[in-house]
Amino acid sequence: MSNEKTLQAWYELLDDTAYRTDSPDAYHTALLSLAEQLLKADVIDAPGWVELKALADTAYSQALEEAVSTRLDDPEA
Repeated sequence: MSNEKTLQAWYELLDDTAYRTDSPDAYHTALLSLAEQLLKADVIDAPGWVELKALADTAYSQALEEAVSTRLDDPEA
């Protein structure tokens, strides 16, 4: 996979709302793992990695907030 496609795949994973909703922990781990691979392959530099990590962390936090909200709205869910 080309470097550009690998970076594009990271953003596609970030936008995968079904994965984020169904398995927030695995989703977050996958984003961080792929970002680490991008850094090691010199596709991104350290500031780029920090940016991707911040995006992943924000999406993870939102997923957890949504999960709590859903549970509060419907405890049987």
